[in-house]
Amino acid sequence: MNCSALQHGGNLNAAVKSYGIPRSSWLDLSTGISPYVWPVPPIPQEIWQRLPEADGELEQAALHYYGSPALPIPGSQWAIQQLPPLFTPRRVWIARESYEEYRHRWQLSGHQVCYYDTLPDSESLRQSDVVIVINPSNPTATLYSPKTLLCLAQALECHQGWLIVDEAFMDATPTCSLTPHLQPSQPILVLRSIGKFFGLAGIRLGFVLGNINIRQQLLERLGPWAISHPTAWLGAQALRDCLWHQHQRLRLIKDAERLHNLLTRYIPAERFDITSLFVSAILPLDQCQFWFESLARQAVWIRRFPNWHRLRFGLPIPNRWEKLEAALSTLG
Repeated sequence: MNCSALQHGGNLNAAVKSYGIPRSSWLDLSTGISPYVWPVPPIPQEIWQRLPEADGELEQAALHYYGSPALPIPGSQWAIQQLPPLFTPRRVWIARESYEEYRHRWQLSGHQVCYYDTLPDSESLRQSDVVIVINPSNPTATLYSPKTLLCLAQALECHQGWLIVDEAFMDATPTCSLTPHLQPSQPILVLRSIGKFFGLAGIRLGFVLGNINIRQQLLERLGPWAISHPTAWLGAQALRDCLWHQHQRLRLIKDAERLHNLLTRYIPAERFDITSLFVSAILPLDQCQFWFESLARQAVWIRRFPNWHRLRFGLPIPNRWEKLEAALSTLG
């Protein structure tokens, strides 16, 4: 399987081509990216003119925000691609409903992928196993406590194994994050991104936290100037904007509840799962297809997971809620 075979949110050009509707008419709810963007200030001219310098400003801002030393990387997707070759072939546990890039990248590097519906217990683990947890999960919204994950990490350490936790959707619930609990020698890695919560997916900035030896190996793979100077400067400012973080968390949680309430009025789902940045619905396969196609014909673009009978809705931007409700009301 090549990368193009994997489906991702945000592929709005495909929708425009398939349905013949102008791009400007679409409401794109397919990504789970915040509809509220951190207010980007003017970037000083010298930031554009100079090569990135290792002044530590971004790292210090990340340390304060995450509570643990962090390696800046060009988006967490970069780490997803770079980590598998650092490990000799072994068993890798991935949630059955999960971000498909994990399965794809670990299989490409010769690892054996095993699936779990609930976290593997110590009796299921073997020597050198890796367990990958997306927390909260995409698309199921499952959220594990730091205590649960630290217990799993301890069991893995007894087997010379590793725990990798992807916290791309964690920012609105920081008390559930594993990052303040990390120790540099533990066999734990945490991936973070400012793309979702900050609404800054386009600048491609993420972080790897946890085990210092793996962070060093990733640093060597980065090479010079992997993070652009404007990206590093903006990232540091965004991570330090504590008042904005508090306001963002409150309005995302409020909007997620609003979206959940709206969807429950119109879509006869078997179950809804909710995070601060998306709501997903489980439906019979024919109903998944009906709602996906019907909404697309009205220029509402969502994520479809046919293998799991699931639809995922991101949050609308503030002035487009009416479009979503109008589209739902014609069908529900």
